[in-house]
Amino acid sequence: MLWNNKFELAESTLKKKASSHPRYSLHHAETIFLRSFITADVNDTEQALARLKDTREMAETYIKYLDSNKLPPSSNLILKSKEDFKNSLLDCKIVLGDSLYMIAVLQLTRDYKFKGCFNMRRSWKTFEDALSQVKDGHKYNEQLLECLHFGVGFFLYAMSIIPQKFLRLVEFVGFKADREQGMQYIKHCGTNGGIRAPFANMVLLFNNLLLPRGLYNPTKHLREAELVIQDNMKRYPEGSLFQVMASHCYRKQCRIEEGLACMVKALDNCATFQRPPLIYSYELANCYVIMLDWPKAIEVFERLVKEESFQIRALCGLQLASCYFACGLRSKGEEALSKVKSFAKRSSSVEPICVRQAARYAQNGGYFSAFEIMYIRRDLAKMEKGNAERVLEALQQTASKLSVLNPIPIPTTASSSGNSFFSKAWSFGQSKKGSEATLSTCGSTSEMLNDRIAYMMMRGATLKSMDRIDEALTCFEEVVKLHPHAIEKFYYPYCLYEMSESHFHRKNHEQTLEYLKRCNAISGYDWEDPLKIRLRVTMDQIKKDGASVGDDWGEEDLQSDSRSTQ
Repeated sequence: MLWNNKFELAESTLKKKASSHPRYSLHHAETIFLRSFITADVNDTEQALARLKDTREMAETYIKYLDSNKLPPSSNLILKSKEDFKNSLLDCKIVLGDSLYMIAVLQLTRDYKFKGCFNMRRSWKTFEDALSQVKDGHKYNEQLLECLHFGVGFFLYAMSIIPQKFLRLVEFVGFKADREQGMQYIKHCGTNGGIRAPFANMVLLFNNLLLPRGLYNPTKHLREAELVIQDNMKRYPEGSLFQVMASHCYRKQCRIEEGLACMVKALDNCATFQRPPLIYSYELANCYVIMLDWPKAIEVFERLVKEESFQIRALCGLQLASCYFACGLRSKGEEALSKVKSFAKRSSSVEPICVRQAARYAQNGGYFSAFEIMYIRRDLAKMEKGNAERVLEALQQTASKLSVLNPIPIPTTASSSGNSFFSKAWSFGQSKKGSEATLSTCGSTSEMLNDRIAYMMMRGATLKSMDRIDEALTCFEEVVKLHPHAIEKFYYPYCLYEMSESHFHRKNHEQTLEYLKRCNAISGYDWEDPLKIRLRVTMDQIKKDGASVGDDWGEEDLQSDSRSTQ
C-alpha cells in the first residue's frame, strides 16, 4: 500500500496494532516519515518525530520485560517458547535501532546536530547489541535477520556520507563508517524481496543517482539504477517514488524529455491526494529549468512559494527570482528576492544561505543567478548538447551586456585580499542599475571583476559538461587568478574541484591530487556541504584505488571540513 501511494490506507491498517506492538508502531511511524520527505511539509515532519519517539519508548519498555522473560503489559504478543522470546527481543531491538536513526535523520535535516548525533550513537549501540545476540547459537527468523541487516546496512551507509562535522561527533565513541559493508547488506535486502526490499532499493538508487560519483564514470551506476527502477515500477505501478528516481536517472543520462515524463507520471499517480506532493512539483520545476523553459518553471515556482509549510520555500523563492531574471523580468525578480528572507525557517541550514545569496543577487542584479543555482544543483552537468549550447549563448549575451565578455585588467590599487577596499565599497555601497550603468568608478570596477568571475565559472562548468576540457580549464584558471578579488567565496573551492576533475579526465593525476587538497583545505563558504560530500566520496575512491595521496595529506587534511562554520 505504502509504495503504491496508498498512504492513508497503509496508516489505517497499521494503526490497529500500533499502540500494542513495536513493529506495527514502527511501520505506522514510517508511513508519515516517508511522506514527510515527499511533501517536505513541516507538520508532517513534526508528526513523524512524535510517532517515532512513541515507537522508541515502546521498544525500550518491551526490551526490559523480554530481557526478564516476561510479557509486557497490554501487549498482544503470543510467546510460547524460548525461541519466541528470543525472536521478539531481537525484533524490539531492531525496531529501537530503526526508530533512533530515523529520529536522528529528521533532527539532522532540521539542523539539530547534537541531538541527531546522540541518537545516531544510541542507534549504533542498539544494532551492535542485536548483532551480538544473533551469534548466540539460536535459530532466528529469516525475515527478522533481513530487517537487522537492512538497519545495520543503512546505518553504515548513512555514516559514510554525512559531512565530517557531524560524523566526528559520532566517531569519538569508536564507530567507523563502512560504505562497502553497508551496501552489501542493502543490496542483499533489495534482491530478497522482503518487507525491507523497497526501502533497500530506494537507498541503492539514492547511492547510484543522488550521491556524487566523484571521479568515477557514472555509466555503470546509472545502468544498475535503471534496472532497479524498471523492476520496481512494475511492482508498484500506482506509486510515485520510483517514478521520481526514474526522472533523476534519465536526467543524468541527458534524456531530459523522458525525465520530465516520469515526473508528470509521478504527479498523475497522486491524483487521489488532497494536493500534489510539493517536492514532486519542485522536481518538475527543475526539469523545466534544465530544458530552459523558464515560463513553465516560473508557473510551478510561483505556486510553491505560496506554500507556507514547505520546508524549502526560501530556495524556491531564490529560484523563482532567478527564472524571472533569465526571462528579463527584472522588477519581478527583485520583488521575489525581497521575500526570500521572510520564507526562511530557522530549522534549516540551507535557508540562511538562500537569504545571503538573495541579498547578493539583489546587489549585483542576479544576471547569472539562474545558471549558478543550476550549477550548484549539478543540473548544468545533465544537459543535452543543444541546451548546453543555448546556455553558452545566454552566458555570452549576458557577459556582453555587462561588458565582461573579455578579460578585465586588475586595478593596481586593488588589494589581493577578498576584503579589499573595492570589495567593501561595492558590497555596501553599490547596486546594479542595468546594462547602462557607468563602469568607471572603483565600485563598478570591482563589480565588473565579480561579474567576470561568475561568467567564467559558469562558462567553464558548461564547457566541461560538453567534454570541452581544454576550454573549460582556461576558464577555471582565470577564476583562480581573479579569486582574491571575488566577493562571493564559493566560486574558488568549487573551481578547484572542477579543475581536479578536469585534470583527472586528462590523466594528469598529480594535478588532480593537488587541486583536491587545495579545495579540501577551504571552509566557511556558502553551499559548502554538497562539495564536502563530493570531496569525501572522491577521497574514498582515491584510498580504495590505492593512489598515493602523499604524507602531507593525512587524516587531519581528510577531515579539515570539520572546521567548517556552516
